[in-house]
Amino acid sequence: MAKRRIFDRVLDSILNMIYSPKKRYERILMILVLVGFILRLIAAFNLGTLADDMVFASQSAGIFDAKILSTHSNPPLFFYLNDLAFMIFGFTTFASRFWPLIMGSLLIIVSFLITKKLFNEKIALLAAFFVTFSSFLIRMTFSEHSLVVFFLSFLAVYFGMLYLDEKNLKYLIFAGILFGLGILTKYNAPFILLSFLIFSAYFVKMNRERVFSKENVKHLVLLLFIVLLLVLPILSFNYLIYKEKGIVDVYFSRVVHVEKAQELYQGLAGQDRSFFDNILNPGSYGNYNILYHTDPVLLLFGLAGIFMFFKRKLKVQLSFFLIFLIIPFILQSAGAPLQKHFVFMHFLFAIPAGYSLNSLLNKINRNGKKGVIVFALFVILIGAMFVSLGTAYGTPSNYYSKSENSQLKSYINNNVEKNDLIIFDSRIYTAQNFWLATDHNFIDLQQFVNFFDVNQQIPNEQKMSIKLHVVECVIDDCGWGWVARNQQLNSSSEGRLDGLREQLPEVESIKSYTYRGNELFGEKEKTEKFKIYSADAGLSLGLVNQANEANSFYFVPYMYRNLNSYVYNYDPVGFDYILHNLSLWIIYLSILITILVVLKTGFIPFREN
Repeated sequence: MAKRRIFDRVLDSILNMIYSPKKRYERILMILVLVGFILRLIAAFNLGTLADDMVFASQSAGIFDAKILSTHSNPPLFFYLNDLAFMIFGFTTFASRFWPLIMGSLLIIVSFLITKKLFNEKIALLAAFFVTFSSFLIRMTFSEHSLVVFFLSFLAVYFGMLYLDEKNLKYLIFAGILFGLGILTKYNAPFILLSFLIFSAYFVKMNRERVFSKENVKHLVLLLFIVLLLVLPILSFNYLIYKEKGIVDVYFSRVVHVEKAQELYQGLAGQDRSFFDNILNPGSYGNYNILYHTDPVLLLFGLAGIFMFFKRKLKVQLSFFLIFLIIPFILQSAGAPLQKHFVFMHFLFAIPAGYSLNSLLNKINRNGKKGVIVFALFVILIGAMFVSLGTAYGTPSNYYSKSENSQLKSYINNNVEKNDLIIFDSRIYTAQNFWLATDHNFIDLQQFVNFFDVNQQIPNEQKMSIKLHVVECVIDDCGWGWVARNQQLNSSSEGRLDGLREQLPEVESIKSYTYRGNELFGEKEKTEKFKIYSADAGLSLGLVNQANEANSFYFVPYMYRNLNSYVYNYDPVGFDYILHNLSLWIIYLSILITILVVLKTGFIPFREN
């Protein structure tokens, strides 16, 4: 009976979406979501990789079996979601980008919902239009947390706004759950939570209510309790590793300096300065001009909208925009000032951009031939934003053509068998090797020399025919950024490859475009990036497995197969054992809730007012 009621509700929602004359804007919104999904799907298939996303993708693989509570620098939810995608789609480029693809597309709906609360459906649709075609938001569709965390966090803000309007406690509970999921995804979600709390205080004050009334304090405690419950895995993880090993994760160590943690992370960029040092450093705030580089059309209309907010004294809307822009900008700049962490700026600028575009359309509507002018305007806007889509500022290259890493990953997935061994040129970045190899056996070219010597000492009867796949970096530097200038490493790699080339025939050449400037109309040259050589060899499978288990990078063993060497390993007993397992079940519950949220979000705009 309950299943029947759920089915009826879903069917009613679909029919309402298709046929209701009141849902015209929502139907257009769904078209924007579809277009946005296609644009992001292209990015998911084509884009190259950056250093961090290869770490995130490779360290997601196998995390379900490892049953760890968090990672060295980021909360666990994104990694578990990635591993779930790998279980469904295999270890593919698409799988590693599945959740950013889905939640990046759903951000279009979230922008509509929030802007509708601030203004009306028409302006909300125009804000969603800018989110749909934002080049930076589209090009962020790679294995990176930002689209996921800001989808969850801003959806939480939307439910928080519903609570502020209606005082319905269920909306506050939803907001708390979503904020908790956001923090369980990435450590910058609290910046959005703090912004919401400040905006809430302002909103309550504007309505001439007591900010710290008894009821408000009780509701605030409830909100924070829900958030803390969902982030228990992070707190438990840091408590357990501090208790047993005297360390905490990277970002905890930047807020609270722990001696052993500083020793462990001393080689990481930014570890020499604390969060509070960075707040006072003007050099931390270099991303103020990110929209100028990535989305000039969005910036232009956004600035026009902000000016109108001031001029027309739209206090609530202006306060919302400034609070959610300034506080996360300051805190994010102090925490990790990489461009990819500033996605929230593009999302927020879409709100005043939608408002100013609506004002322009209203002026056009007062003149004749408005249909032709409006059509021409949108053609120009979309065309200009497509040009911006060729800008790879802060994102991987190759939107309009398939990158060499995407091609190589596809080749490995299609041609490498379970017991085969991949040998990577040492000039290929280590994290890149880890992701490209997943979930196959691999070894670095430098290590292969010792591996081969040991293999020679093993009796032939203990060997079997195993196919070798040697991947050469043709351009001398594949991801490191400096090894092309290291003549010693280049000479060493070339010398070892010369010996292998004599024994192994070339089976594949991978080429991709190298761009100079804008990818759409700038200079480009198709060059060979990788060569692959392959042949059978008599190897000890036990030695191959042993070499594979020795692989470790960025504090994590390859696919968590050898947890004995894992830096963050601990042995919980008593209360700690209960805490660990409770935290693990919270992660599993969070995965389920996240999936339900994704499925539900598409129907939110169509609910009856």
